[in-house]
Amino acid sequence: MDLHFGDSKPTDEERAAVDALLGPPESSWEGADRCDTDLRWARGGREARDLLLPGLHAVNDRVGWISEGALNYLCRRLTVPPAEAYGVATFYAMFSLRPRPATVLHVCTDLACAAAGAGDLCAGVEARLGPGSGVAVERSPCLGLCERAPAALAVRAGDPVRTAVSAPATVEAAVRTAGAPDAAPPEPPAVAAVPQAGDPSLTLLGRIGVVYPASLDDYRAHGGYAALRRAFALGPAGVIREVTDSGLVGRGGAAFPTGRKWQATASRPDRPHYLVCNADESEPGTFKDRVIMEGDPYAWRDGDMR
Repeated sequence: MDLHFGDSKPTDEERAAVDALLGPPESSWEGADRCDTDLRWARGGREARDLLLPGLHAVNDRVGWISEGALNYLCRRLTVPPAEAYGVATFYAMFSLRPRPATVLHVCTDLACAAAGAGDLCAGVEARLGPGSGVAVERSPCLGLCERAPAALAVRAGDPVRTAVSAPATVEAAVRTAGAPDAAPPEPPAVAAVPQAGDPSLTLLGRIGVVYPASLDDYRAHGGYAALRRAFALGPAGVIREVTDSGLVGRGGAAFPTGRKWQATASRPDRPHYLVCNADESEPGTFKDRVIMEGDPYAWRDGDMR
């Protein structure tokens, strides 16, 4: 694998952000000072590539943006091509590869917020927080706060990074949140996002507002892990058969039969198999995953292990 790095160097703060995540570099190949041992030491593989996204977050959170020098240093530490890291960094709207103020106010302009007046909110905030205000205003894709639209998220870089939500946001409230994120009111409990909480007919959201999210005992007392025990009794083939016969389909929009997906994965000879729980809510108006993670998190683990 060829790695091509530029000449840009990280600042001390950028280096500290990466080292806080990865630990100090062990060799000049990772950005430390060169010594005689480096001439006889080689490293292959990319076993730390999974830390690319956390590393980008570490720099962006500490400094407010990701410079070429910071990207080079992170890539050296992880043995990842800078071009690949650049692609990841430019994919996510919360990252910036250009200098910007330490405080950024992300104002959602996605479908739900647009319908709730995000255009006027953006115009008002941009008029109040212009150049020289110390705050960058950025129009953002969905922030996952659709039930409280229009929404804004203030992020102030530093160690530690500070974040605060304004939702439903007014111009005055959003500006105030950007100016003093530490003074923002506390977030409402997860149950506030589910107005029908407590309705006995609910299935997916049935425990929201009923159980204490951090209590395993509370989860088990309300039926948690009962299906997991049933899955062990059925065995892998029995579970797939049950899911197939149920007609269950994916919730992502394509409605592909879940049983067929599971059967295709189970029949592959490759080992080990990996399960990825995707909580990336990129579709306008969807925030179901966030509500479950906040209000009934053990349900995720329960489902993952079946």
